[in-house]
Amino acid sequence: MKKVLTFVAVAAASLSVACGSNNAKEIDSLSYAIGADIGLNLSLGMKDMNLDREIVLANIKEFYKSGDVMGEDIKDVRGKMMQYQYTVLMPYMYAKRSQDMIDTDQPDTLPALPELFNEEFTREGVSAMMGKNMGAAVKGVDAEINLKDVFRAIDDAAKVEDPANIDSLMRMTQAQMQNAFRRHAEEARAKAEAEREKALVENAEESAKWLAEIEKQEGVQKTESGLLYRIDREGEGAQATLDTDVVLVNYEGKTRDGKVFDSSYEREEPISFPLNGVIKGWTEGMKLVKAGGQITLWIPSELAYGERGAGSDIGPNQALEFKVELIEVNPAE
Repeated sequence: MKKVLTFVAVAAASLSVACGSNNAKEIDSLSYAIGADIGLNLSLGMKDMNLDREIVLANIKEFYKSGDVMGEDIKDVRGKMMQYQYTVLMPYMYAKRSQDMIDTDQPDTLPALPELFNEEFTREGVSAMMGKNMGAAVKGVDAEINLKDVFRAIDDAAKVEDPANIDSLMRMTQAQMQNAFRRHAEEARAKAEAEREKALVENAEESAKWLAEIEKQEGVQKTESGLLYRIDREGEGAQATLDTDVVLVNYEGKTRDGKVFDSSYEREEPISFPLNGVIKGWTEGMKLVKAGGQITLWIPSELAYGERGAGSDIGPNQALEFKVELIEVNPAE
């Protein structure tokens, strides 16, 4: 079966399907499948860890009820879990694998396994971290989750001691669970595509209106390509003329709603790049100002990132604003 954390990382749409189960009880299939992933990990995949089950389950419920999947608390938990994985869990797993490869009937001759818990990572603390992370995984699913069915599956999975018995002891077979995940993923792709198509149209329309208003402002000029610019401070140094010229700049980039998505000022370090290595609006715009000067660029999407957008902040067909200080120009050698 897929790990639930892997599933949740790619899930992005809603699905709520009730299906007949092995016990002839109607359940929410996605919720039950997610709970089964958690429960089977606890009863089989994490069996050696001997976690405190009650602490794990209490933290799943608590985080689902009031936790913030984007909050600093869960980021801190995941950082500590990563530390635990590399400093404690991985050495244990390596030693266990080595021990399992030794063919002997004399247990006292086997190498000792490292301890899974210590003063920093106690059994109670690790159990709480695991529970919070699982709770965040459940809460992070973009779907209507039935928490009762999640815990019903976790309870059912506690009875499974042998993977061969999963289908007979759970209310859904492994195939049914995989189908629930697959249907959810298909809905996720369909929803994401619909949202993207909507954003393509809306961003294009709103960007055009925004640029039209910018063009009316005093001092703003427009090039044949549609690039809008304003010289905020005249420079007296060299001016780039070729696409291969290298410039050193400080800059701040914003979306049309004023959100800063990139800033060399925040990094406290200017950046250097050849003009043929950036978006078209920059390639053109940096030839309009001399070193020592400052320019503001309003870049249509076709001169920026186009329909593909860039990252989570720059959507498709999104016009952008850049305020740039040109520090120096160095012709390519």
